[in-house]
Amino acid sequence: MSELYTLVLSIITHTPIWVWIVLLIIIKKGITLLKDTEVSVGKSCLMPGIFILWSVDTIATKFSYPLYLVPCYLIFLTFGAFAGLYIYRNKTFYVEHTVLMQTGSKIPLCIMIINFCIKYALNVLLSVQPVLYSQASFNISYGIIAGFTVGLFFGNTIRAIRAQSRLLA
Repeated sequence: MSELYTLVLSIITHTPIWVWIVLLIIIKKGITLLKDTEVSVGKSCLMPGIFILWSVDTIATKFSYPLYLVPCYLIFLTFGAFAGLYIYRNKTFYVEHTVLMQTGSKIPLCIMIINFCIKYALNVLLSVQPVLYSQASFNISYGIIAGFTVGLFFGNTIRAIRAQSRLLA
């Protein structure tokens, strides 16, 4: 039990401060989205943008097989976007005082927390087992997992763009 405690404490204390700041931003944004909010397509791209930059930085600076990883990442980002479209299929948009609004939902908070936890776990695994950076199979697995989870964000963004063009036209 002591070894597990030491490992968890080591993981938490060696996590860069910017990761905890990202987690706080995610929680704040997710709580905001529990109630009806104004839709901004630019702001809808903020979370996926953060996670894409996090992935690109890791891919560009650490992995041995980016030529395998990047296509997997992009293909599964697309699959994730389609899955996100399905998950958000019942999302309602409306116009209030010429402003596009979306109904509140727990889904964005869940997706953001799940995405953060998966990215965090992958990066902890890579910290503990750096040999995985040089294993082609893990490079591909990372691309699949990271791409799909980031793609989930785009389901809501795509729906917001469609709603904006339809409702504000």
